[in-house]
Order: sequence, then structure tokens, then C-alpha cells
Amino acid sequence: MPDWRPTKPWATAAAVLLTLCSEPSLAGDEPAQGHLDWGFDLSFVKASGHPSWLEGSGGKLRFDPDHDGPLFSRAYLDIEHRFASTVAGHVLAEVYDDGHGPLVDLTEAYLDWRPMTATATRYRIKVGAFYPRISLENVGPGWASPYSVSPSAINTWVGEELRSVGAEFSLSRRLQSLGNKHTLSMHVAIFGGNDPAGGLMAWKGWSIHDRQSRFSDEIPLPPIPRIQPGQWWDEQDPFITPLLEIDEEPGYYVNLEWRYGKRLLLRAMHYDNRADPQGLEDNQFAWWTYFDHVALQAMLPGDIGLLAQWMDGFTAWGRFNNGVYSVDNEFRANYVLLTRAFGRHRLAARYDHFKVTEADTTPLDENRENGHAWTLAYSLEASDSLTLAAEWLEIYTNRPAWAYFDLEQSQTERQVQVSLRFKFDRGW
Repeated sequence: MPDWRPTKPWATAAAVLLTLCSEPSLAGDEPAQGHLDWGFDLSFVKASGHPSWLEGSGGKLRFDPDHDGPLFSRAYLDIEHRFASTVAGHVLAEVYDDGHGPLVDLTEAYLDWRPMTATATRYRIKVGAFYPRISLENVGPGWASPYSVSPSAINTWVGEELRSVGAEFSLSRRLQSLGNKHTLSMHVAIFGGNDPAGGLMAWKGWSIHDRQSRFSDEIPLPPIPRIQPGQWWDEQDPFITPLLEIDEEPGYYVNLEWRYGKRLLLRAMHYDNRADPQGLEDNQFAWWTYFDHVALQAMLPGDIGLLAQWMDGFTAWGRFNNGVYSVDNEFRANYVLLTRAFGRHRLAARYDHFKVTEADTTPLDENRENGHAWTLAYSLEASDSLTLAAEWLEIYTNRPAWAYFDLEQSQTERQVQVSLRFKFDRGW
């Protein structure tokens, strides 16, 4: 069987960057065009609760009482270069100074081809490393949310573990017979480079924060008993590198959308990474992970925006005995967000609920959890280059595994974050 595998994400990114820096090779007289968005966030954070997951513990927040105060929270560089009227390259880099990867690394790098058609049907092919089409929140430059500093639990997990290294084919058509405001779309992707996805869900659980995993990042795991030296699964490093291909089998997703002008969007997806749950490479386990996802975005009376997403999935690792895998978990989450803009001001409120259940009875590997969160956010666009963002976040979780490392299994964690979000752009 030929080795179909895509190159590692950083190799894919390097190829895209090389193409971006080269002369256009496609026919056509239209000059190349490009656009750069870049920015950074300076924040003041006050947090309470368990030590953060970023410190190798079990807390749900990015910051904790020992790692808050005034800080540099992120920077990004978002580049698009158009070679011709139908072909563009896109590269997104994130900057974090937290010791879990290089200072600067990529989160996306892909080529985008949108051929011209003479009909109401539109086509698009995207090749490289990119986010699957899930988030309704993270629609700003740098895959940031304009509604809050921290996205929902669903989209936090997307940023932590999900990236597609492959190709996505899209087809959309306006239904002219219904007044030209209705558009139906289908997106189908075949990808690799995401076999460890699900490991963080099982061993860390849901979180709510704004950090995106990058191509070379090593995301720390809590001190899980079974992966400690000399234990059953000590082949696993104490961290997860999400963007890794292990079993040479492609995954896929299918996404369907219906859009009614700017008033309504419905989205439904099935995602399956098709990983071999017994796969192991470079001290990283492969996790078979699949889920169904439904999303709704609508404009309500009074210019109130509504966003809602629901996800129901499964992740497993290890041998299959007596009808279950060694680690055999189901996960579910949903949120509802309401938002309203008042000129340069925006208010948003969100409620999250999340849950993980398990079918296995492996000792010292308890992965169940149940929780919910409230988020209140305010932003002021002080100028074209500066936005003041403030967020209050409260998250309650019951997770029995916290007792393994001397944390209370039920905890309410809170975080207040005020950020100065600087953003700049230029074209060429």
C-alpha cells in the first residue's frame, strides 16, 4: 500500500511559505495581491481555582492564582497572498511565551483555489493545514473571537486538538428560485495529521481559554497515574502533540450548511479521524475520535445576535476487550451565546454545558466529568487599531480524577481578564 500520508504540518507550512515567497506560476495578467493582519494583546488577569492545565495540573483555565496579573497574552500574524484572481495562500502564526513550544509557530498554512464559474454554483479547494469548519465564534483575524476573549468549551477544544492536514472540497449554490438569499453548501475534507486528537479530551477534559495549539506545541497532561514511569501506559509522554500522523489512514469530515442572507445560518457536520486506537509513534498514542456537530447563527429581533453549537462524540485508545477499549469515553458539549452591538460597544453573554462519560473500568484512569460555565464580555472599539476587551468567566466542574493529584474533585474556578487588543493591517 502506498504511503498516502501528508507531510508533517510544519513541512506543509514550509511548502506554502515557499510558494508565497515565489513568483506566481499561473497564467494571467492580474498582479499579485496580499494582505497582512497582525496584532497583540496586553492583559491584566485575576484568576482563582485549581492550578492551570498549562502548568501540568488539572485546572480548566489558562491562568491561575500563581500565574496572573499584568501579562502579554498573545500575538498573531495573519497573511494572505493572492497569486491570481482564483488562487491565494494563507498563513497564520501565533506567539506565546509559555514554554510549550517555540516563541513563534504556525497554526494554519494552506492554499485556496476558487475557480470562476458562469453559473450560480461556486467551488473551492483548500490544501494544507487548516481548522475544520466548526467555530461560529472564532471569525476574526488570528482566529480570534469578536464576542469574548475566551471562546466556548467546544471551540476551545477545536483550538487545542483539531487541525486538518489535507484537502477540503467545497460546493455552494444560491437558490435563485427562492429569491437568491438562500445558499446551500457542502464541504468534504480528507485529512491526516490529527491522530492524537481526543487524548486531551480524555485525560484533561474540557477547558475554556483562548490559547491555540501550534504545529510544534507540546500540550502538558495532568499527572495521570497510568502514564507515570513504570506504569501500564508509560510509553506516553507527559504531553500531547496534537498534529501528528501515526497510522497512515486518512480521516474525513462532511459539513452541510444552509444560509439565509445575513439573518440565519445552519450547519451540520460529521467528523471522524479514523485513527487506529492501538497506534503509537514518537511516544504519542493515536485516539480514534469522531463526533457530530450542529450549529445555529441567527439575528433576533432588536439586533440581538444568537450563536449556538452542540457537539456529541466518542474517543478511545487501547485494546478492545469485552466490548470496550482500554480508555473508552463519550463527550458532549453545547453553548448558547447572545450578543448586541451598540456602535463601537459590544456586549455578550454565554452559557456552556459540557460532559464526559466513560464505558471502561480501567483502574486509576477515571475520566468522567460534568460541568457548566457562564461568560460575560464587553468590548469597546476605541479606534481602528485598539479594542478594550473585558471578560468575567466562571466555570464549575466535577471531575473525580482530580483526587489523583490532591485536588478537590468539585471546583468553581473564576477569571476576570481585561485586555488591550492592538490590531494593524496593510495591503500590497
